[in-house]
Amino acid sequence: MNPFLLYSIIFAFLVAAVGAAYTSGVLDPIIGEIAKYMLKAKAEAEVQGLKAQGLQEGQDFLREDVPGSKQAADVGDKFGL
Repeated sequence: MNPFLLYSIIFAFLVAAVGAAYTSGVLDPIIGEIAKYMLKAKAEAEVQGLKAQGLQEGQDFLREDVPGSKQAADVGDKFGL
């Protein structure tokens, strides 16, 4: 038997089995777990992005060319800081 034909039959059988499981609702818990995992990963990526943004803003504030940093330095000079 031709290996290509055998692999095609196996693949068609697996696709049919997964399709039947999906339409009958058997895969719903699995799909829910995958979606929950993906949303948790997305939330973690957003947290890391916000942390990186916060660190970047903190570094920008220390730069002297930022207008807010100049204003902070002026206020510090007025109060002797």
